[in-house]
Amino acid sequence: MDRIGEIDLAVVLGSGLSELLGAPEWAERALFDRVDYADIGMPFAQLAGHAGHALVGRWRGKRVLAFAGRVHAYQGFDAREITRNVAVAAEHGAKTLLLTNAAGALNPNLRPGDLMAISDHLNLTGMNPLLGSGFSNPFVNMTDAYSSQLRKTAHDIDEDLQEGVYAGLLGPTYETRAEARYLRLIGADAAGMSTVLETIAARARRMDVFGVSLITNVVAAPELSHAEVLETAKSAQTRLAALLDGMVERI
Repeated sequence: MDRIGEIDLAVVLGSGLSELLGAPEWAERALFDRVDYADIGMPFAQLAGHAGHALVGRWRGKRVLAFAGRVHAYQGFDAREITRNVAVAAEHGAKTLLLTNAAGALNPNLRPGDLMAISDHLNLTGMNPLLGSGFSNPFVNMTDAYSSQLRKTAHDIDEDLQEGVYAGLLGPTYETRAEARYLRLIGADAAGMSTVLETIAARARRMDVFGVSLITNVVAAPELSHAEVLETAKSAQTRLAALLDGMVERI
């Protein structure tokens, strides 16, 4: 039996954000059923800050599939396993994909706790989900990968929303000071270890993409840990939840 059904849009919740939609106050605006990843053919690896299930149901009148956590290349998954969430969403009719992640700031104007709408990305993972994918036309135009209309909507909802270029890296190590200088030199405003492959997979399926980074730390800071990333993500959940709620309402 299909546990998901037809959906309008999908959401991917990044590091420290898996429980974003699980708070009791969401019952007023969204009604979700929990579906384990194993039941829908989704890969999963245990990692702090990432759950292993999806939420499916009605949110602001839309049928929504929300992935609570994702897998990464640094955990040993290949590009098509990493983007299985996008494939599942597309198979069930999703036309829009909202991506969230935790990221480190490279632009000195960004501070921990800021939200940054992704205007463009640098795929520095060395991977691509379209390699050997069997797509009849894998030469996907990535010029405007992140929807300008969705970004405009996001800025209307959150007037303090920043905007910038996201560098997607392989990980799992954090960046050296030299790498941080290099990334800034080539135009990155923030860096993380996800999102870019999902965006490529979504654009190949003609989905509209909106990406937002929760800035959790400064890249190459002397004292940096995954625990710090998760703690900052937790503290900013309310603001990010309000942004996503407004986006879903307006899509």
